[in-house]
Amino acid sequence: MANWSLKKYLELAKGFQGRARNTSKIMMNRVQKSLQYAYVSRRLRPRILRREWIQAINAGVREHRISYSQFIFGLNHSNIQLDRKILANLAINEPFSFKTVVDEVKIQNSMKEKPYDDVSLDQAYEKGLIANNVTQTWFKRGIKEGHKLFGLKRELTPEELKKIEKGE
Repeated sequence: MANWSLKKYLELAKGFQGRARNTSKIMMNRVQKSLQYAYVSRRLRPRILRREWIQAINAGVREHRISYSQFIFGLNHSNIQLDRKILANLAINEPFSFKTVVDEVKIQNSMKEKPYDDVSLDQAYEKGLIANNVTQTWFKRGIKEGHKLFGLKRELTPEELKKIEKGE
């Protein structure tokens, strides 16, 4: 690149702003740096696209109540030869076709759907589904200090607090 003519640099610096377009010393440095950025971006583009395909497939598969990892495992063990690019395109543009692929993977691998859990926050704490009790203590603190938080004129009596905690 050291042997490039000034004409070549001028062509490559065509869209640059200010002195990076006109002055040869600054222009050559900016062109070199832009070529480095272009080289790195060509290596990053496939990674970024693959990440976006995986996100699209994951969103599409979760609508059919299985996880992405289960779907890919089943896809690899079935006779379906579709790559992530095609699957992402199906998930975005043709949801009914994507559903048939997901159903076929479920059938070939005898997968079970995840059940829907309609659990309230309190039930989740009681069942041990939520490990941290911080949210519940903040909720109770908000009830006890509700007069401060919600602009009430008076504090709640202990009887009123007990009724609220019991859910009455």
